[in-house]
Parts: sequence; structure tokens; C-alpha cells
Amino acid sequence: MPKARICERTGMSLKVRAGLLSLVVLLAMLFMATPTQAQQSLDWRELQTDYFRILYHADGEEEARRYEAWVDVIYDDLAAAFNYRTTTPLTLRLYPESVDYFAVNPSARNVPGVIAHADFRLRELVVIVERTAAQSEEGVKNNVRHELTHIIAADLSNNQLNTGFHEGIAQYMERPADELEQRIRALRQTYERGLLMPWSAFDDRERIYGQPEIGYPQSLSVVAFLIEQYGFTRLREFLIVNGRTPSYREALAQTYQRSAGELELAWRDWLPEYLEGGYQRNALVVYDLSFVRTLVNQGSYAAAEQELRTTVEWLKNHADTQPAEVLAEAEALLARSAQGMRAEQLAESARQALQQGDYERAIRLVADAQHLYAELNDARQAEVLAIYAERATRGIEATSVLAQAIELTRGFNYPQAYLQADRAAAEFAALGDTLRRNNAERLRDSLATQQRLVGFGLLIVGSFGVVLSLLGWAFRRPAEIW
Repeated sequence: MPKARICERTGMSLKVRAGLLSLVVLLAMLFMATPTQAQQSLDWRELQTDYFRILYHADGEEEARRYEAWVDVIYDDLAAAFNYRTTTPLTLRLYPESVDYFAVNPSARNVPGVIAHADFRLRELVVIVERTAAQSEEGVKNNVRHELTHIIAADLSNNQLNTGFHEGIAQYMERPADELEQRIRALRQTYERGLLMPWSAFDDRERIYGQPEIGYPQSLSVVAFLIEQYGFTRLREFLIVNGRTPSYREALAQTYQRSAGELELAWRDWLPEYLEGGYQRNALVVYDLSFVRTLVNQGSYAAAEQELRTTVEWLKNHADTQPAEVLAEAEALLARSAQGMRAEQLAESARQALQQGDYERAIRLVADAQHLYAELNDARQAEVLAIYAERATRGIEATSVLAQAIELTRGFNYPQAYLQADRAAAEFAALGDTLRRNNAERLRDSLATQQRLVGFGLLIVGSFGVVLSLLGWAFRRPAEIW
């Protein structure tokens, strides 16, 4: 027959001390010895849900109704996650105050911060209502998630799962709340000080419960690692295999096809990324795309694309627990961010083409960028692209005017060529195109010089004609008189 265990949940930011072990043992002895006698001394009322018998004191109906509203939802959520429905009805016992709890569990007076516990044999969850007063609504629900997970994990593992993995899995099934940040801070300090426990310590109840500031957050990170790398379905398989295998190390090897030592080394390599923010991901919580959605909507396409590549890969790895529509949206956002990046690259290339005076290429790039931005319904760059298009158009026109000037030069129409070259030079100067302005100015100046030379030549020719005319007049023969 599987051995009975009791797991506690504390509210002292992981400050439970070594006395917890003795409390666990005493509580187990008490419940196994005279549970009915111990509880009959209290005036218990009962509410029934589909899966729970909620026991409460006469003046605690309002609190009981509070739990009644969502305990079955939590049961269904966990049942769906584990693909397993533990036997019901379960008992949820609500002690109004610590003194009531201590009356049944006197040794608990020596252990500060106990909020809840689960008894696998009695299939009972216990919560001290007084000690949940400072918790958020999510924190209160987490008490139930945590303790119910202990019962499910015990069922699946035939009550063979060790303390470390028990606590790690129970924590992972919670929803993000203030306690998570406290655990991560504690784990970061442990990691930086080189005080991480070996995985073999997970078999040692006294060590896990005696050093909860290390044992709890570390066990959570180990479970997060296994789920992150191999998926939640594989973790459930590990629980079942562990129920048939006396050693967690053997169960890990059979489930993950890697030795416990190899997995532990891989976890240590992975841990820094987890501490830097990976802990915010949970395969059982619908992935929150609001951050990357905001990045895309703000036009921060490069940042969104970088974030979404990791997100899409993670969602694919956890397709067993993440809704298909979330992955579909993430992939759509990734495609949108990639298109936004292409539009940005086209706009930047258009700017560079303008700087290089490649106006034909610039106008094509602007048109392509405008098309992509229009598909994205993103008008933030519309004004800039319009300016680029206007400058490119002016550049093309100025280039055409300069070409006309050159053609007129070939036809020796220097005055008209000069005017066109001067017009082109002025436009290139306005565009900041120094190279083409200089080219136009050189042509213009050359035409001016040529016009002066032509004028001077014509003057000389004209003068020579006058001289010849005068000489002709001077040496003409007198007219004969007939």
C-alpha cells in the first residue's frame, strides 16, 4: 500500500525551517490515528460542489462560497493538464484562524507561515483562512492548485515521487503571483553563491523542507527545465514511470532517454536564461502575446521579430498544452513583423539611393516600401516616403533636363543648352546632389565659355568682313562713262 504523505504550503517567503519535517510526521500520525475525533470537536458545516466537500465553521459561509465559485474550475484545469481525473469527492477544509488549526495540529505552532497542506491518504486539502488575508485572489487560488497537484502527482506516481519533484511540480501548476518573483530572487542568490543542491537532494525531505529558500525555487526551476525542453506530456509520463520505478534517476532515464546526470548538467547550463526572464513562461498558462502584439502595432518590427522567433519555437514545442490559435496568431505576428522589417529596409535603401543620386532606383524602392506599409496598414512612414518620392522625382527631372542640355550642345544650340544646364545645376544644388550639380555647372560654364568664344569669333569675322568691304570700296575701279 502506498505510503501517506502530507505536503505543506507556507506563506513566509520560503522561510519554513527544519521543524517542518517533524510537523509533517506529527500531522500524518494525527490524521492516521484519529482524524474523525480531531475534527468532531469543531463545528463544521458543509458545501458540496461537483468535486469537493467544502468544510467550514459556522461563521465562515461567505469564505466557503468564495471557494465554491472556482474550486471546480481549478480541478478541471488540472485534470485537463495532467489528462487525469483524481477520485472525487475531495475534502477542502477551511480553518478560520490559526488557533483552530493549532488545536488540531499543536506542533504547527512551532512552524511559522503554514498556510495550507494536503493529505494524500485522506484526500483532503486544508487552508488556514486567516493566513490568506494578505494574499491576492490568485494567491489564494494557488493554495488550492498547489495542494491539489500534490494529490494528483501522488496518484500518478503511485506515491513514489520524491519531495523535490513533488514541490517543483506543485509550484509549476500555480499561476504567476508575487511569490514567484520571491522564489526567483532566492534562486538567483543561491546560484550566484554556488549553493545549488544536487538533484540527489530531492530525495531528502529534511533537506528540502529544512532549506526551503533553496529547495523550493530550485525544484521549481528543474521542473520548468524539463517542461521547457521536453514538454508537459513527457513530465506526466515521468510521473507514471516513477510509479513503477523505485528510483527517480531511473525514471528520468527511461522517460527522457538521458541520464539524470546529463539532465542535471543541461539544467545548470540552461539556468541563467531562466533567471533572466525565462521563468515568466509557463506551458500551462496560455501564452500572453500582448507584449509582442504591442511591439508590432507600434512598428517596432525588428524587436518584435526577434522576440517572436523564440516565441513561435516555444509554442511549437508546447503544442500539447498551448491553444492552436495562439500559435497561429504568433506566426501571423511574426510574418507581419518580417514584412515590416522588409518595408523598413526598402525605405532605408531608398534613402541611401537618394544620397547616391540613384533616383530611378530610389523611386522604385519607395514604391515597394509604400506598398508593403499599405498592406500593414502602417502610415507612420508615409510622410517620410512621400518626401523621398518627391526628391527622387525632382532628381529624375533634373537628370532629364541635364540630358537635354547635353543633346542641345551636340546641336550647337548653346544658348538653350546653357539655360537647361543652369536649371539642372540649380535643382541638383537644392537636392544636395553635389556630384551632379558640379557636372551641370561644368557643362554650363563650358557652354558659357563656348558662347563667348563663338561671339568673339563672330565679332572677328564680322570685323574682317567690314574691313574687306572697306578695302573693296577703296580699290574699286572708277565707273566708265559711255
